Amino acid sequence: MNAQLLLLILLGFSVNTLAQSMIPSGFEAWPVPIEKRIFPGSFSRDAANRTIKWVGCRNEFVSAQLASRNDKTSRLGYTLTALRGSRGDEIPRDAIKVRFGAYLPVDETGQYTADPLLESTTQTLAANLVQPIWITLHIPKLMKADKYHGTLNLSADGRSLEFALEVEVLEATLPDPPNYSFYLNLWQDPNGVARAHKVQLWSEDHWKLLSLYAENLAGHGEKSIMTSIVHDPWNSQTGYEFPTMVEWRYPGEWKTGQASAFQWDFTLFDRYVNTMMSAGVKAKIDMYAMIKGPGPTADASIRYFDTRAKTYRTEVLKAGDLKWREAWTAFLPALKAHLLEKGWWRIAYLGFDEKPKEIMDPLFEFVSQVAPDFKLVMSGGHAREGAGHEVVVYWDELAGEKWNKEFASMVKRMREKQEIVSFYTACEPRFPNLFLYSSLREARMLPWIAWKYNLSGYTRWAVNAFPDDVWKQPNFKWHSGDMYFQYPGEKGPLDGMRWELLRQGIQDYEALVIAHEMASFWGRADLLKMLDGAVEMATILDSCRDIPLVQEARNIVNQVIRQSGSPDEMGKKTR
Repeated sequence: MNAQLLLLILLGFSVNTLAQSMIPSGFEAWPVPIEKRIFPGSFSRDAANRTIKWVGCRNEFVSAQLASRNDKTSRLGYTLTALRGSRGDEIPRDAIKVRFGAYLPVDETGQYTADPLLESTTQTLAANLVQPIWITLHIPKLMKADKYHGTLNLSADGRSLEFALEVEVLEATLPDPPNYSFYLNLWQDPNGVARAHKVQLWSEDHWKLLSLYAENLAGHGEKSIMTSIVHDPWNSQTGYEFPTMVEWRYPGEWKTGQASAFQWDFTLFDRYVNTMMSAGVKAKIDMYAMIKGPGPTADASIRYFDTRAKTYRTEVLKAGDLKWREAWTAFLPALKAHLLEKGWWRIAYLGFDEKPKEIMDPLFEFVSQVAPDFKLVMSGGHAREGAGHEVVVYWDELAGEKWNKEFASMVKRMREKQEIVSFYTACEPRFPNLFLYSSLREARMLPWIAWKYNLSGYTRWAVNAFPDDVWKQPNFKWHSGDMYFQYPGEKGPLDGMRWELLRQGIQDYEALVIAHEMASFWGRADLLKMLDGAVEMATILDSCRDIPLVQEARNIVNQVIRQSGSPDEMGKKTR
């Protein structure tokens, strides 16, 4: 055997031996920051760490993440204890929820990526593949400020690992999620829910599911109710139709000059609004759309039910056409009357999605003539300030020359009048965003960006628009995960990691509100400067060094709350 061949054999043997030695034997688990993703081949340089620490306000949901692995296929289980404080107070065990991350195949990276959170008491632990474990603690609203301790025990294949749990409860209380000051507007898709759960659209089974989805949305701070007032207002951009909640009915075939014969059935509209409101989502109703979206299309076709022929007809129209003007001149007063009757007029907005100036200016003029009291919401595209309208700013319009010349002053004026102005991301930018391949830090960062630019909150075009089989192919034609944060479980919605991190960012925002009020009340310019620094840290987008986790910025907010004393001292017992 020549020397070269021998060297290659030895090198191959050494590399193979090294590769095998990198996979530890036995059962192990270690903490991972919640802003970092776990992958099947993840590792830790501190696998001996057995401590999970939280810091949070009363009524806050705080999460932690563990990675676990075994060298043989086994069943992973857990047990928990209550958390006990130094004065004998106790956070009950049922305030802690343990869930298991499920992997999805993400085409953009070629990686199996964990995001859905499965609710079960045990989970199969495949040999040498890392399993994410997600632990969420809801700090009870009436808990005393203190440090509380307990344990989490993981078990697999007769072996166990014990983790110490510690939570520091701060002297501040967050609002209930439906009462967050942060404005969260995620567009719901009832048909997406029906398709994913394989139930008939608008059946009683469907309505039961919609109630569960509504409760989940309210529990994450959702503020807006997405409704459709025409059939398929987005021209099936998700791969399937978005059905109307208002049925247009006409006795025969619609003729020019006879739009007054239209009648409208608001039954589905009313039930959907009531379903969302019953769950706690009641700040705003969005109504789409007088013109199809998104983008520069002028398509404004209207589908109606011919009550004589007992069939649906579609009138192909463009915005501004004579019959279009006649139809909306008839419908908008009827819609206003219905909203007034239901007590919803004050919170109702006509919605437009990414429409350019050449389309929106004539639409503004038309609405001001035939229904001048309607508030409008412009999601991107050409916006118009005033009359209580809502404006949604593109991500790429934040900062830069246009921001300084136009948007910064507009935002200031609107916020002073308590009008809604938010920002949004959709299929772009690639970063920061909420795709399945996005870092989890990005989800938590978005509410901090809203704070930085003095915005009301964040808007996104989809929360439960599911592709045909989200578990096998999470990508439709947009980026993987672009259309949903919730997941269809066996009995209703399942949370995802991105969804949990977005709520954590919203809770950070609420903690910022409290810290800023307290520091301002006490005249602590030093603490206000710390909060400004925290916002800058949380919203760093690029760096030659490691970008800090948003948690590091939240640590500063927590420090300010500690140094500001109790809100009770300000005469405010609840925040």
